[in-house]
Amino acid sequence: MFKNNKTLPLLSTALVAALACGSAFAQSASNGQAFVRGEIGRTHLDNRDNTGRLKDNSFVVRGGYMFNPNVGVEGFYGRYYGKSHKFASFDYNNDVDGYGIGAVGKVRLGDQSADTGFFGMGRLGYMRSSYKASSHGTIDGVDIRRSRSTHSHQPYFGIGAGYDFSPNMGVSLNYDYFRGNDTRLPTTGEKLRYSNRTLAAGFEYRF
Repeated sequence: MFKNNKTLPLLSTALVAALACGSAFAQSASNGQAFVRGEIGRTHLDNRDNTGRLKDNSFVVRGGYMFNPNVGVEGFYGRYYGKSHKFASFDYNNDVDGYGIGAVGKVRLGDQSADTGFFGMGRLGYMRSSYKASSHGTIDGVDIRRSRSTHSHQPYFGIGAGYDFSPNMGVSLNYDYFRGNDTRLPTTGEKLRYSNRTLAAGFEYRF
């Protein structure tokens, strides 16, 4: 699905640009609003060098400011993966999280002057992700511990759709994607390049 690494970022860029341009035609000139959003969902981590795939529950906390009904900015922190497993008498722990900033575009699916109802949205920005891996085991009575924490910086993008119940509250279904680069496994030092895909439900409050 993600073999063409350029297609999805280009589509996301086009979507955010289109949503941002829509603000010029918005019929409402309401004041800006700060917002906070919590998202809970499911993350798939795919090793881009083989068929390996990991899955875990995830959460993301976002906050930002909408300058008008269509254009805003955001900052976020996300915890995407955090699991342990046992293999060949060793315990392995893996954690992936990240934070970043970006632009947000939003458009009503109907009356552009309304502040309730269905909407579509997109976001695009830059983030720092961390991949932390550790292992612990015993061989011939010798305690062996290895750990490695690596970071990468890359663009992220997301799309979503939802419904605003009031000018201050809404829910949404969101899809987000980023690619981590040059993470090394603690046991072998082998490079691991992974793709992070998250599908999540969100609740937003604006004030």
